[in-house]
Amino acid sequence: MVKPVRWCLALILNAGTVSATEPVTDYQWSIGPFLPEPLQEIYPAVLDKHIYVAGGLNQSDNGFTVSDGLYRLEPAAQKWQSLAPLPEPRHHAVLAAGDKDLWLFGGFIESQEGPWTSTDSILRYNPKQNAWHHQGQLPQPVSEPVVVYLDGQIHLIGGRIQSSETNGQWRDHTDTDWHGIYEPDSGIWKTATELPTPRNSACAVVYDHQIHVIGGRQVGKGNVAAHEVFDPKTSEWQSLKPMPQAQAGIACVSYRHNIFVFGGEYFDNGGGVYNEVWRYDLQRDRWSQASIMPLARHGLGAVMLSDQIWLIGGAAKAGAIDTSAVVSKLKKLN
Repeated sequence: MVKPVRWCLALILNAGTVSATEPVTDYQWSIGPFLPEPLQEIYPAVLDKHIYVAGGLNQSDNGFTVSDGLYRLEPAAQKWQSLAPLPEPRHHAVLAAGDKDLWLFGGFIESQEGPWTSTDSILRYNPKQNAWHHQGQLPQPVSEPVVVYLDGQIHLIGGRIQSSETNGQWRDHTDTDWHGIYEPDSGIWKTATELPTPRNSACAVVYDHQIHVIGGRQVGKGNVAAHEVFDPKTSEWQSLKPMPQAQAGIACVSYRHNIFVFGGEYFDNGGGVYNEVWRYDLQRDRWSQASIMPLARHGLGAVMLSDQIWLIGGAAKAGAIDTSAVVSKLKKLN
């Protein structure tokens, strides 16, 4: 159930508790239109100044349910629009915006083997037709990588791949360092230099034509704080200053020459979610805490639109518990 009153109360209570290098008054939190349904493990994208969300997880009495929904929001609107559903429900699938279409890669689907069946399918959504089209296969099934669109190509980096003969349970998959580049016009895949630290549940942004991959987790080892950047001109990775703490299930955006990182979860000591908003100064190679999330959550999505950061969905407790439809916005005032 959506809890807007609880969210607003959290906003008020947390407003004065921020320890940061900038005053909390430099940032303004506000509430956006709630999603049509609570969702987590989503990867929203922006196309033609509209925000799109496809698939994801919601909690249920038996654990979780998988969504086939496709939703779109225009920033000035007060309500999300429901569009053509996915051909089949899927979660941990990454959504990318090309020049004209949306692309959905991999993720997990439900099968006779279980709800964590990794798929290699690629789907393309045409906004003018409001229709999904099957668009071939990935070189290998992969789920929860990071995805960015750069210079007409889509980069998929890291994530989880099948590690056993079975394919249907969470334990059937492990981390990968795979870095694939997809050309939407030709449908051709290229293999790029591998991610130095294999991981899943990380986040990524593009800044100055370079790809930053931040945080994440490794199966059996827990969260990592790694911060690695890929330069397409040299095809090389380099390590930058890691996050102040290891976090996974996070979302991040590039905003005013900084990278902002939100949320995440941990499973030790009873488990929980992170509420810090971390800011990485791209010019000084320095991390600091910028704010506190009004509602801490993991598995959320983040996009930049209309000079503000949109945080979408997620879960307020580790795992599939307390999945949320909340949409919050963060804007720097000066």
